[in-house]
Amino acid sequence: MKSRLFFFILFLLSMISCQQNNSPETIDISKDWRFFPDKNNIGVSEKWYTVDFDDSKWDSIDAGLRWEDQGYPDLDSLAWYRKIVEIPTTWKGKDVWVKFGAVNDAYELFVNGKSISSFGEANISFAGKPSFTKLTDKIKYGKPNLIVVKVNDWGNSGGVWRLPVILTIDKSETDLFKPLSDKLFVPEDEGYRLFWDDEFNGDVLDTAKWSVRGIGPRGVGYVSPDAVKVENGTLKLLAFMENDSLKVGAVGTQGLFETTFGYFECRAELPVTTGNWAAFWIQSPEISLGEDPEKYGTEIDIFEYFKNQGGDFVSHNLHWAYGPNQQSTGAFLSKVEGISEGFHTFAVEWTAEKYTFFVDGLKYYEIKRAVSHIDEYIILSFEPAHSMEDLENAVLPDDYIIDYVKVYKKGRRKK
Repeated sequence: MKSRLFFFILFLLSMISCQQNNSPETIDISKDWRFFPDKNNIGVSEKWYTVDFDDSKWDSIDAGLRWEDQGYPDLDSLAWYRKIVEIPTTWKGKDVWVKFGAVNDAYELFVNGKSISSFGEANISFAGKPSFTKLTDKIKYGKPNLIVVKVNDWGNSGGVWRLPVILTIDKSETDLFKPLSDKLFVPEDEGYRLFWDDEFNGDVLDTAKWSVRGIGPRGVGYVSPDAVKVENGTLKLLAFMENDSLKVGAVGTQGLFETTFGYFECRAELPVTTGNWAAFWIQSPEISLGEDPEKYGTEIDIFEYFKNQGGDFVSHNLHWAYGPNQQSTGAFLSKVEGISEGFHTFAVEWTAEKYTFFVDGLKYYEIKRAVSHIDEYIILSFEPAHSMEDLENAVLPDDYIIDYVKVYKKGRRKK
């Protein structure tokens, strides 16, 4: 009798093990989304993202296809997708990601009634690139979960329009944003020498190198000298509320240090807030005077950190031809686990042929478009949110801390 009981227990354990081993690593969620246009932009105020909202009268369409091909040929505005998904209990303890092959043009993701990420804004479209959000701490295992996507289409095709549209614990599905090489870039080893730098020693901003940039209204806030501090060997760009106004810090080298080509690097600790974002960029003083980037320059976004993109991503971008025909490459994402903790380095190598973007010394992208051949200046900025709605979950006060900025060239150091 004991022998039979032993083998029965062994059989049950083997069955449980098989079930766990057969648990899928990826779930296709592309089919049968509830769908409704939001031409009057009322979805947020009416809380279309919440669990209790009644979507029974909404249409049903598939993700992975244009909404124009599913009964909405003239829709160029906001629209919402809602879907209930049960996530296996066997996924508990593992990182869970949602992956969209591409969303035309920008979107905000809600899970179980909470906004957790957004991709795309202004001229940054995600119509041609995949995006990921980690859901690990936001979901319920073995229970229904509500996934909601608010899509903003600026024209032409629209929607969650490219496969895959999946939930996954397969880490390889998120490897598109990994470095191109595991070799560390050391500028001195590549023939560069330090040309210009600031390590922010002392207790005031070095006005021979920097000025507070763009004092006055920006976004929903104000750039203010009060939001710029130098202390403990660092530059601190702050974001805080004062008398119901958002103040942020930004500095630039315009008129003080402008140059063409080189290796530009900063070491920084990133903010913790959503809504506002950190940036390190190079700007042309003539970018609005014409459309040829070689002649009039390019905005080179060495990095921008939007916390609501998921926390482990920074983006790089190029913009040129300011005006009605402005162009952009669209955001290139780099995935760096732990980027929100401690100090990291961000850099671009700008040559006559291309831009190469680095995070922590590792190369992520080479881009051979819109290469500027004119002198440009450096900017460090804590950018304010575009709307007060974007600040709903902001953590304030907050700071963006820069340890140093260094510029290397293949030649002698600037005197």
